[in-house]
Amino acid sequence: MAFTLKQYASPDDYWKAREFFRALRIANLRPSENWHIADFDYWRWHWLENVVERSPNGLRYWEDADGEIVSVLAQGDPGVCHPMVDPAIDSADLRHAMLDIAEAEMVWALEDGRRFTFVWADETDDHLHGVLDARGYERAEGGHSTEHNAWQPLLEAPEPAPLPSGYTVRSMGDQDELSARSLASWRSFHPDEPDEGADPTGGWYRNVQRAPLYRRDLDVVAVTENGEIASFATCYFDDVSRTGAFVLVGTAPSHQRKGIAKGVMTETLRRLHHLGAVGAYASWYEPIAGALYESVGFTDQEIGRAWKKLV
Repeated sequence: MAFTLKQYASPDDYWKAREFFRALRIANLRPSENWHIADFDYWRWHWLENVVERSPNGLRYWEDADGEIVSVLAQGDPGVCHPMVDPAIDSADLRHAMLDIAEAEMVWALEDGRRFTFVWADETDDHLHGVLDARGYERAEGGHSTEHNAWQPLLEAPEPAPLPSGYTVRSMGDQDELSARSLASWRSFHPDEPDEGADPTGGWYRNVQRAPLYRRDLDVVAVTENGEIASFATCYFDDVSRTGAFVLVGTAPSHQRKGIAKGVMTETLRRLHHLGAVGAYASWYEPIAGALYESVGFTDQEIGRAWKKLV
């Protein structure tokens, strides 16, 4: 079967790719390295806009003879590639074509001149593993080389998780709370850096909120009595597949180990259930994050591995 390569050229391509990811998840709720539509939105509106500051024009996708997308190739961090294929398409030629693009255009260049491409693959995807082996890839080692993709059905609402005295869980506030939300995120993900590094305007978070799946009622925070945001869980909800996905979860160091993050995530899951969600997704790299997610029910997991090649 012949497939046609296309490059992202306009927002029409964004919306078309979204439907590809949505259809894959409706067909199979199992977690995998194929992104949930929320992951794609997060990549487009947060990762590209705020983190790597890169145009979406690097996105590639392949269509069949009917003009339907069968695979998408996206780059996260420089040189980190995500080849996502409809599982019904069992084509080594297509996978080789995707890796040809990845190795030519999606590379991480070191100061000494070496160039690497990293590729994510499901641990159980023997077909892709065979292609990677044939092309000279090897499994990467070290931090962020293993990803846990987890699923939790929501047949019933989880029981509320108690919070310590002095904390309240509620929805994220309006634009006046962007600065506080930005500071909480900075402290959570940059615990060893001074607060001066945080964006006082919270402008970056407006991009998180621009994603089509964003809802304020699923942007849940825990606040102290003086209004400080101690913990947060931002979940995107797709009302077509009726599934949610956590995209940002964190707790400022001074508020950790009190059960606050569990309380925030549990409240978010309860809200998802109230909306009629059939389940939710979460993913993580670090064991400490995994302990939190597993404590709220994300125990059904699939593992992704990073492979690397000197190109």
